Amino acid sequence: MEGKIKKLKNEADEYMYPVTVADAVFTDPEQTLTAKLADMEKRLGGSPISYAIELERWGIRNDGTNAEQTTQGINNALAWAKSQGYNHVLLGSGTYSVRLDTNDAAIHMLSGMHFEMKNDCVLQLQGNSSPNYRVIEIKQIEHAKVSGGRIIGDKASHQYEMYVKFVRGGVNADGTLNDNPNFIRSEVIDRYKAPGLLNNFRLWSIPGVKNTVYSFYQYKDTVSKETFVNFRNNGGFAPVTSSGRGWFDTIDKANKMIFTIDISSSPLTDAQIAQINAKVDNAYYTHESGLGIGILSSNYIEIDGMEISDCTGDGILTGIGVYYDDASKYTQQEMGQHIYIHGCDIHHCRRQGMSLCGPNDVYVFNNTIHHIGFASDNVTTDFKNGTAPMFGIDIESMVSESNIPYKSNYLNQDGLETNYRIYIYNNYIHHNAKGHFVNADGTHITLQNNTFEGSNVGGISSYPNQWFVKYLNNTFIQCQLVVAGNNVVNGAVANKANINVNNAQGALIENCQIKDGLFYGSSIYGYFGSPASVDVATGTFTYTAAHGMGNGAQISFEQWFGKVPTGISVDKLYYTVNVTPNSFQVSETKGGVPVVITDAGVSGFSISRYNYGRCYISNIVVEKDWKDGNTFDDTTGFSLLTAGGVIKNVIVKNSTLSIKPPASYVGRPNTAEGITLIEGTANFEGSQISSLKVIRIKGRAMGGDVNLGSNNAYSRVNVDGAFFQGVQVNFGAAYLSNGTFLNSTVYKAESPTLSTIANSYLENSTISLHWLTYDKSMTIARCLFNNVTLDVSSAVQMIENIDLNTRLTDNRMSAPPTNGKYALGQIIYNAAPAPGGYVGWICTTPGYASNQVWAAGKSYSSGSRISANGHVYEAVTSGTSGTVSPAFPTAAGASVTDNNITWKELGLQSVFKAFGPISS
Repeated sequence: MEGKIKKLKNEADEYMYPVTVADAVFTDPEQTLTAKLADMEKRLGGSPISYAIELERWGIRNDGTNAEQTTQGINNALAWAKSQGYNHVLLGSGTYSVRLDTNDAAIHMLSGMHFEMKNDCVLQLQGNSSPNYRVIEIKQIEHAKVSGGRIIGDKASHQYEMYVKFVRGGVNADGTLNDNPNFIRSEVIDRYKAPGLLNNFRLWSIPGVKNTVYSFYQYKDTVSKETFVNFRNNGGFAPVTSSGRGWFDTIDKANKMIFTIDISSSPLTDAQIAQINAKVDNAYYTHESGLGIGILSSNYIEIDGMEISDCTGDGILTGIGVYYDDASKYTQQEMGQHIYIHGCDIHHCRRQGMSLCGPNDVYVFNNTIHHIGFASDNVTTDFKNGTAPMFGIDIESMVSESNIPYKSNYLNQDGLETNYRIYIYNNYIHHNAKGHFVNADGTHITLQNNTFEGSNVGGISSYPNQWFVKYLNNTFIQCQLVVAGNNVVNGAVANKANINVNNAQGALIENCQIKDGLFYGSSIYGYFGSPASVDVATGTFTYTAAHGMGNGAQISFEQWFGKVPTGISVDKLYYTVNVTPNSFQVSETKGGVPVVITDAGVSGFSISRYNYGRCYISNIVVEKDWKDGNTFDDTTGFSLLTAGGVIKNVIVKNSTLSIKPPASYVGRPNTAEGITLIEGTANFEGSQISSLKVIRIKGRAMGGDVNLGSNNAYSRVNVDGAFFQGVQVNFGAAYLSNGTFLNSTVYKAESPTLSTIANSYLENSTISLHWLTYDKSMTIARCLFNNVTLDVSSAVQMIENIDLNTRLTDNRMSAPPTNGKYALGQIIYNAAPAPGGYVGWICTTPGYASNQVWAAGKSYSSGSRISANGHVYEAVTSGTSGTVSPAFPTAAGASVTDNNITWKELGLQSVFKAFGPISS
């Protein structure tokens, strides 16, 4: 959020929001939170005026019995205490069985009150069938605190479904029963025995019954004509019909029900009917909203030092507890704000440890949240112990599915703030069934100094469209942090844990240490690459895959390779117009006319969202203590697929390192600086690299240790400043300058891609390139050799390299060259100068050197070269020459057939002349 934020006042005429964004930045969390909790105490009335609940007076039992009277007694005591001016109410030791009222809540908190339970005080929820409940409900109040004690939900005894028997017979229109043999009728269902389950009931299909509908009849207290309320004959069986059915009146006026089904289309025997045991459940069949504490549309609420477990839904939920048909009636205060949850132990709940679903300025700190979705054995997870999502903390307001006019940075819409400024600090969140933390729609979210532990599929993540999410100095153990969108990560310690870059759109990741884990992922958002086709007449650019843009998206053109069409400028931003899933035109103004182009450009130019490549990674350490052999290990290392990303100061030890762009990448090169690899292997493509260090003492990896570029010209790697020790460096499309090679091997596979090593130092190393045939595919220029073994073909250009032991350059021969390609004026020095001889030879006719001539009946292999008529020819195919020399053509690239050989003209034959006579 930028600039000022909306200021609201409470009933005391006090501002309820910080005046500026800076007030919501936490530079010293302990000091900030201490001050805020002190402010909460003041809001509760300052000094406590305490009342200890008198159990006998209020009919409360602390031995786990008489749930109805105990629940009513606690609520009555709270209401009386408030009326008498008490702001601090204490509930003593013991187990208090509580039950739900008709609003699915047990204990109702009141404004201006601190309800404290002794540490050995237990609120045990009586078994029930409600899909939605709150053991403690905090709804539309302010300035309240609940602390101490334990809440135990009814997970073990909760009723998620019921089964009903049937007999032959039906029900008449007036509610009386009949013996019609073409119908079956259920036993009488008592709403009071499962009020939550039956409030929105579903009857499931019955094996052997073909009818797709059923009828239901409802009564008051007993089944008779006189107590009959009403009926429906259009019920649809679950699961085909997923919606539920309700009641014609409140429970005191409609509490009995009978199902009937016409079986005339599929008759059943009495024995078959007796076997029916039909399932009835709730349309909200997951029962995932059974809460330990529900904080709804409330302000300035504190939850302190409580243990909450075994709820059918969440331990704690903060949410919005109002609904209006008229959306203009919602107020910011009804969204809830200023909620503090700290020092709690939340565990073994079915759905979440904590759900933050709307209120703003929420502080969650010093809590332990664990084993969500698990049974008490910490292993078993099934429907009765877990229901999705099963996370430690979930930030998800769901306002996008409501009529609340909410604010969204991503959608650029103003409105009421929901889930803004949530601070999660110093919590231990561990061993949860599906995930530890997810942020679906929170803005300005800070996670700091938390420890996340335990493997699961969800890990720790935030949806990519949510703005201003920060992960600061957190610890991850055997789990995964997913970095998406514009997330900021500053400080992370990961032990047997991963950091996954996924759909980054401006992410900043720095100061991370990963031990026995993996830094990996993809950051290619907004890069589209070269279009599959360009329609010059209409100015339409088409791709093979959907580009995902709508009309008005801002894009730019680049020509790192190729050339943009005439009429397009790389210095301008354009807007998409006339968009289809796979194509678009561009305009210089939003919604304007398409730009006119006069050619298709040169293949290789790219189109992308104007701000692609926003991924910045620095100061990352990934290490293993030891690496056995050279087997590939995809569970550890650094492996990043990125388009135009920036990577700085990465250390990888005993593992693999890979920095690549997408296949056939033609966008802005990745930038990598300060990369250090110890006892590992590396792959680099499409990148500008500086200060690269690769050190190895163990046996080399099969196929090479370091790959610079590939056989694709678009994979080009430019390296400025590199140190290689004990490794084999494989060159693809690569240029390397200012390098040092110690005890290393320079290698290149046969390929037309160009590779260069320049201004480098090689010691006790090998240049192994004798199989190369493509001219200039490898150039080694102006390097210093110290005990270097050269094994190169004539296709390798060796230019002005100096051997430190002889102090001689490498362009020395004992006679004019007989193979290779040479430029006009190129000099070859005499390797054995002597009196009366010459200093060397100079090329006076540029071309190819060859001392072989055509011979009859000779076997030639593909690639063999001969000279004739002042030109050089190469055998395109292997074979045996004829008995008479063919007429060799002199036209550039022309071919001639010689028996079963095809000769192709390469160019002129080079001519060398001796120069520099040496006097005798």
